[in-house]
Amino acid sequence: MLETSPLLEPDRALSEYGDDGSDGNSNHPERATTWKTETRIMIANTAPLVLTYLLQYFYSLIIVLVVGHIGEDELAAVSLGVTTMNIVGFAIFEGIATSLDTLCAQAFGSGNLKVVGLHVQRMILLLLLVACPIGMLWLCSPWILARMIPQPQLAIVAGTFLRTSLIGVPGYVVFEAGKRFLQSQGNFTASLVVLLICTPINLVLNWVLVFKLGLGVMGSALAAALSNDLRAILLILYIALYLPETHQCWPGLLPKTILQNWMPMIKLSVPGAVMTLGEWFAFELLNFSAAYIKSGGSTFTGSGPLAAQAILSTTSVLVWHIPFSGSVVASTKIGHLIGRGSVDAAKKISKFYAAFFSGTAIFDMILALAAGSLIARFGTGDPSSEVRDLVMGTLPFVAVFQIFDAAVCCIHGIMRGLGRQAIGGWATFAVNYCIGVPLALVLSLGPPMLGLVGLWSGLSIGMAVLASVQAIVLGIIDWETCVLDARKREERCD
Repeated sequence: MLETSPLLEPDRALSEYGDDGSDGNSNHPERATTWKTETRIMIANTAPLVLTYLLQYFYSLIIVLVVGHIGEDELAAVSLGVTTMNIVGFAIFEGIATSLDTLCAQAFGSGNLKVVGLHVQRMILLLLLVACPIGMLWLCSPWILARMIPQPQLAIVAGTFLRTSLIGVPGYVVFEAGKRFLQSQGNFTASLVVLLICTPINLVLNWVLVFKLGLGVMGSALAAALSNDLRAILLILYIALYLPETHQCWPGLLPKTILQNWMPMIKLSVPGAVMTLGEWFAFELLNFSAAYIKSGGSTFTGSGPLAAQAILSTTSVLVWHIPFSGSVVASTKIGHLIGRGSVDAAKKISKFYAAFFSGTAIFDMILALAAGSLIARFGTGDPSSEVRDLVMGTLPFVAVFQIFDAAVCCIHGIMRGLGRQAIGGWATFAVNYCIGVPLALVLSLGPPMLGLVGLWSGLSIGMAVLASVQAIVLGIIDWETCVLDARKREERCD
């Protein structure tokens, strides 16, 4: 039935609105859909994804929390190592892997099921190749970081963390590709099951390696790395043993075939990497700039703004997982419809997504206010502390930012489904570094001296511009051309 799993089977997934774009089929009334039904389905599919991405995010938090009990110097080194690992590593991997949101979903929608697995095999190989130069940078990181920061001992410890983390890169790569293999078929829960098993194991490994065996920073990195490899192994076993319906999309290992016809994947992977890397780096840059904030006429100087920004950025990232997870569901559905050639149905469902994400934006705004207040209350011991006052004064601007962020997530999801992430990638990079980041720096550090309020105001303005530009572009995209491009890609990739 449509109400329970519209994405699990291509025919069902693509006939909800009727192949002719009409609202259902009179001969198949059970396939007709309503906004209420779609809302229920959207929430049911988004919820496990939110938990999945949050659990992945908690891997970094676990490292910071555990090492924070060792010492301040170790915490500073690990924070540097985690930031470097995310920017020069995981952001690139995740950005490249977003091409599977298009390729696998469209292949599944077109009924060319074996090509889904073929795309995944190519992606794993591509990510492993990209991991080679990244791994070299991580191996050389003690010397590289020593040239960038004044504390050589911190650079050595951070470099040790990165070197040890290399052990988990193959597992990270396989898990990301496998996760999208399942998502393209409408399965959004398998990766969550694996993470629910691996996250407690990660905690136990951290406790044993860091405190019982006394391995310190290296122990925490090793715990996360082994957990990354374990979750890849468990995901493969879960697919093999408990998800036989997904085997129809696996063609077996094809060593010769996977070395051919990479260009369609690369054309989608590059802008995906640009977009993800640009977003992550911009956020880290602004977090770093908070250390230089001195609000005019204010007593908020020194570490206060930096500590407050840590709370605000953590709040924003936690809330962001909701619209981002929804965008993954949206890109899968749009990709199915485009793969089938059901343009009218794709346009209709995209209108629903616009309405759904509008509601999500309001929910995110309220959640950001509540979560930020809660984190500030428990994260600062003194009720009258300057950090808490800074957080509470800036939270409304962080909440406004969530509205535009949700809009951008919606548009990016639709564009990935259409195979037009190049537009989103380059537009995001251009707006972030030509408008958003410069404006945030000027308003926070420049003559207005608005501090954190200026930082988040600049970010919000940049995100509003990005959402407006991409909405206009989305309105003029020829969706029929997207269908033709999808078919050409399938012909070249098969």
